[in-house]
Amino acid sequence: MKELLDAAIKVREFAVAPYSNFKVGAAVLTSSGKIYSGCNVESVTFTLTSHAEINAISNAIANGEKQIKKLLVVGTNYPPGFPCAICRQYILEHCDQDVEIITANLSGEMRTSTISKLYPEAFIKFSSKA
Repeated sequence: MKELLDAAIKVREFAVAPYSNFKVGAAVLTSSGKIYSGCNVESVTFTLTSHAEINAISNAIANGEKQIKKLLVVGTNYPPGFPCAICRQYILEHCDQDVEIITANLSGEMRTSTISKLYPEAFIKFSSKA
């Protein structure tokens, strides 16, 4: 867990947040044991802003990873805040429903949940078969 937390804290420093001043770092642990990270990068349009969680998951996928075991997100919230609805949808589509989601702040407070608990009635793709 310490390696995952350290990776999220480290990448948070690279966040680009000139509009919100809210830097976020995220790191994922994959089934292969590797850690991939990502930070938020804001755009003046906000619709082009990329979230740390999405960047970390995408980084793992871009490196051929198929299964994410844990996601850790670091911000400055008190108490630590869980991912936003946009990130929850992305997590649901690219991780198991029981993926462990850990959120932390720089003071060391942590909270843990799963995507199925955080997003119980998620928008999912339905089969085209009736």
